[in-house]
Amino acid sequence: MKRYVLLLMLLACCAAWAQNPDKKGSAADTADTEENVIGGRPQYSNRSKEANVLGTPVYYNRDGSVRTPGNHGNPRGEYQLPEHHWRNTLGSHFNTYFCEAEAMIGDKDVAVGMNFTYLPERWGMYGSMLVGERHSYLSLGPTLRFSDKYDELDWQLYGGVMIGDGVGGEFGMRIAGSRNESGFGWCSGSMGVAVMDGRGYMTLGLSLEITAIAALSVLLFTW
Repeated sequence: MKRYVLLLMLLACCAAWAQNPDKKGSAADTADTEENVIGGRPQYSNRSKEANVLGTPVYYNRDGSVRTPGNHGNPRGEYQLPEHHWRNTLGSHFNTYFCEAEAMIGDKDVAVGMNFTYLPERWGMYGSMLVGERHSYLSLGPTLRFSDKYDELDWQLYGGVMIGDGVGGEFGMRIAGSRNESGFGWCSGSMGVAVMDGRGYMTLGLSLEITAIAALSVLLFTW
């Protein structure tokens, strides 16, 4: 009987020792706090976090050039988007909309008006409306951009049918600057010829910005 009592007391002491929170940690307990151990608690350190990036990040301007500290004043910088990048198109390098004040001069009539061009990529459309001393004139036709990507200037050819003093045609060329944020060409000029009913006319066009500057200059000199 004493033997059983001693055995029960020994088992009770073992159970009490096992439940004591102040006991020394075992290998199983320390594994719970170690890093790189399955089931271990995450440990947070004060080491600085490294960026998960290989190399320096690259940021592009809207026209496709790489934005660098020394490249803000030169949007046509040395580095460009890859040739087959989805944003590397003519529309991302040149303006899409053009509006010019236009004048037509000939032996039989002189007219003034406006022309408008929509040119998103390689091909587009243009139209003009002029009012003269004798007739009004309308023209409409296609526009071709023959500048390539990364060219500094935007060269265009336009031509179409003109109606006014009879029915005829118009053919000309436009030169414009690089792309603006809005896609509207504020700086452009055009020159062409028109033929109607066997009579020849010369056409000249200037963008609204250049026209405003020219008009202001004439006003100041004649004041």
